[in-house]
Amino acid sequence: MIDRLTTVDGVREDRDGTPCADLLARRPGVGSIDAAQEILTILPGWLAATADDELADALLAEGASLVRHAHVMRRELAGDVPAPSDWTILPFTDEAEPPRPWADVLPNFLAAYPPDHPDHIPGGRALVENYLIPYTRGGRLGPLISSASGLAVTTETVVGGILVVDRPGEGPWITDIWRGPDPEFRGSGAALVGWSIARLTRGGYPSLGLAVTDANPRAREVYRRAGFILEQTAWTLRLPDG
Repeated sequence: MIDRLTTVDGVREDRDGTPCADLLARRPGVGSIDAAQEILTILPGWLAATADDELADALLAEGASLVRHAHVMRRELAGDVPAPSDWTILPFTDEAEPPRPWADVLPNFLAAYPPDHPDHIPGGRALVENYLIPYTRGGRLGPLISSASGLAVTTETVVGGILVVDRPGEGPWITDIWRGPDPEFRGSGAALVGWSIARLTRGGYPSLGLAVTDANPRAREVYRRAGFILEQTAWTLRLPDG
C-alpha cells in the first residue's frame, strides 16, 4: 500500500540503486490525476512501474520521464519441449556462477547493447559488478534458476547468454538475454530461449515470463515465434525529485 488512492505490489532496487515501486495501480473509482499527484508527493525521485496507461500519461504530464515502455509476455510450459539446437549452451553452476569467467562474457554483452540500442545499459566494465553479478546472485528480482540460465559458447568465444530468475509472485522470469552482433551468431538468441524453456518444462515449472521493450520489435518477434503471448503493456517512469 502507498496511501488511500494507490496500491503497489512491491518495492525493489533498480540497477542504479534507485528504489522502484512495482507495480502501481489505482484503487477502484480513483481518477488518474488524483492518483498521480499522490504518487508524486509520496515517491519523489523514485522509479515507478505501472500497467495503467492513463496513470502513466498523468505522471508524464506532471513531469515524470519515460524510462521504458515494455510488453510483458508469457509462455505456458506444459507439453511441448523445443528441439535441441546446434549451439553449445552451458548452464550456470548451482552456486549461480557462470560457466565461463565474467571477463569472457562481457565483450559480447557490451556489444549486444550499443548506445543506440533501446535497452542500452551505461556502465561499461562496471556492469559486471553492478548489474550481472547482482542479478545472478538474487539481489534484484529473485534467485537465479541456474539450470535454466546459461551461456551460448564456441570453442573460443562466449556468444551470448540468458538469465532466468524465480521472481516472487511471477515464477520463472527472463531478466536478460543477449547475443553478440556478429552475423555468425544469428540464431543463438532463439536457441537460448528454447534451451531454457526445455529445462524449465522438464523441471515442472508452469510458465515463463519476460518484458520486452516496445522499441525492439525484432526481439518481440523471436518471443512470439517461441510461443510467448502478450499479457500486458507497462511503463517505467522516473518521477521528478520534489
